[in-house]
Amino acid sequence: MCPKYQGGVYMRYKVKKKDLVSPIGKLCTPVDLKNPSKDYYETKLSPFASYKGDNHKINRPKKTTSKSEVDFLLEKGHVGEVEKMILFAINNLVFATSLQITTYLNKMGINIESKSVARKLTRLKEKSFIKQIEFISENSTSSYKAYYLGYHGIGLLRALDKKTYSQGYVSEIKTAKIKCLLASNQLITQVMKPGVNFRVSKIILNENIRNCIVRPQSILECNDKPYLIEVIRKIDNWKDEFLNKLSRYENVIEHYDKLNISFKEKPTLIIQGESYDHMIEIMNVLKEREEETDIDIIYTYDRILLYNLEQAFFIVEEKQVKRNIFSLLFNKC
Repeated sequence: MCPKYQGGVYMRYKVKKKDLVSPIGKLCTPVDLKNPSKDYYETKLSPFASYKGDNHKINRPKKTTSKSEVDFLLEKGHVGEVEKMILFAINNLVFATSLQITTYLNKMGINIESKSVARKLTRLKEKSFIKQIEFISENSTSSYKAYYLGYHGIGLLRALDKKTYSQGYVSEIKTAKIKCLLASNQLITQVMKPGVNFRVSKIILNENIRNCIVRPQSILECNDKPYLIEVIRKIDNWKDEFLNKLSRYENVIEHYDKLNISFKEKPTLIIQGESYDHMIEIMNVLKEREEETDIDIIYTYDRILLYNLEQAFFIVEEKQVKRNIFSLLFNKC
């Protein structure tokens, strides 16, 4: 944009982006990177944050369950409609915590308490309909568990003509990847309502364009407005990995109408950090990047999605910048 001459001083205005609407239909909160709000800082990290020595293990049932025993359980109604809905929820989320499953079911119109869900998850785990993951770091074992489909759960859903998303060798999947999906599912389950659709861990690409490929944690559609959710954990080399993936997001979003997944309009990228200060750090990494980005980006972080959803979405505040006449010597129109 060319500078405008006013009263002997040239004014240069940075192009101001439109106000962005979050998945809950509210305008995002602007963040002044030079003076970020202290109201959001907290010392407690999300359970989905990256910890030193992060690892996970599968808690296996005490004994195997045969197909004949599964047939008996189904025939006698021990695996009823609620249990099937739990399996549907886990399948759609790929990995999920008990709280996420409870939230999902309640927003789908199934009125159920978390204690009841926990009991049903235990029984489903014991009969190999689902599997349970436990997270271990250098100094502790996390109190929360995650779930994914087990052998008999996959078999039951396939018998019901439901496409399943089996995770294969979960013990070999990077712990950070599982936590990224769980963090994304925290966002998904909190914003769920009629008119909201989502898909988890889907590849988006155009095979004819170089580096036009990404796998966001989730693709979210709210009243036909698309969002791509990218979760960042503070693992080794996370900044370089983020910038590399960002360039591919820019390529994908620029060609949104020519991808393997159809979008009615240009998607907005949601970047989810571990905490408020991590989110600010991500914003600054993008600010210091040599190239400017033309895509719309909304920021959030883990815990605020659970405790303050109304204020959980942020954008970088863009201010007008004054420059004097000498700036013309160094800037082109």
